[in-house]
Amino acid sequence: MLLLIILAIFVLALLVGMIGNIVGIGGGVIIVLFLIYLFKLDPLDAAGLSLLAIVFSSFSGFIQDIRKKLVDLKLFAMIGAIAVVGSVAGSIATHYISPNIFKGIFSLIVVCIGIFSIYSSHIQTRGGIESYSEGGSYSRSTGALSLVAGVISGFMGIGIGGIMGTYLTAIKRLKPKVAFATIIAAMFPVSIAGSVIHFYYTGLVNIVLAPSLIVGAMLGGVLGSWVISRAPQTRLRFFQGYIIIAFGILSVLLFLISVFHP
Repeated sequence: MLLLIILAIFVLALLVGMIGNIVGIGGGVIIVLFLIYLFKLDPLDAAGLSLLAIVFSSFSGFIQDIRKKLVDLKLFAMIGAIAVVGSVAGSIATHYISPNIFKGIFSLIVVCIGIFSIYSSHIQTRGGIESYSEGGSYSRSTGALSLVAGVISGFMGIGIGGIMGTYLTAIKRLKPKVAFATIIAAMFPVSIAGSVIHFYYTGLVNIVLAPSLIVGAMLGGVLGSWVISRAPQTRLRFFQGYIIIAFGILSVLLFLISVFHP
C-alpha cells in the first residue's frame, strides 16, 4: 500500500512540477490540495512537503532558465530576499490555526489569486494590443508585494507565482517568459525557508514521502522549463489564471464537503 502511495505521489509531483514551472505557480496549489484531500495528510504536513517539492522543482527550472538567459538576476535577488522574510513569518503563523480554518483560507486565497490573474490579463490584452517593458520592476510596490507573496507562500505551502506572476506581467508589463522564469528562481530560497520552518514544527513524520515528491518535482521542472521556452507568451499568462482558479474552485468544493460530511 505504501509503495502505491509513493508511486502516486511521484506521478503527482511530476505533473505539478511541469505545470508549476510552465505558469510560474510552483505547483503548490495542486500539491497541497491533493495531499490534504486525497492522501489525508494534516494541512501543516502537506504545506511542508509541498514547499520541499517546490524547492527542487524550482531549482531544476532555475538552472534551465539561467542557461536560456531568461532570468532577470537583479529582480530575482530583490524578490527572493524580501519574500524569504515573509515566508518565515507565514510558516510560523500556520501553526497557530486549526486545520479547518487553514482549508477555508487556502480555498479563498487561491480563488482570489486566480480571478485577479485572469482579470488583469484581460485588461492588458483588451483590443488585441500588448506592450512589454524591456527591464524589470524594482519599485517599492514590487518589494511590498514580494513580502505579501512570501507570507502567503509560507502560510499555505504554495509558490509566489500566482501573485507575483500576475503583478509583473499584467501590472508592470514584464515579458511573461522573463517574469515566470525569474519568479521560479526566487521560489528556490523562499521555499527553502518555509519548508525548514514547517518541518521544525511538525517533525519528520511524513518524510518517507519526500523522495518521490522531490524526484517527480525535479523531472517536472525540467519538462516545464522546456515548454515555457517554446510557448506563446500571451497563452502562458491566461493559462496561469485558469489553472489557479480551477484548483481554487475545486478546493472550495472539497472544503465544503469536508465540513458538511466529515
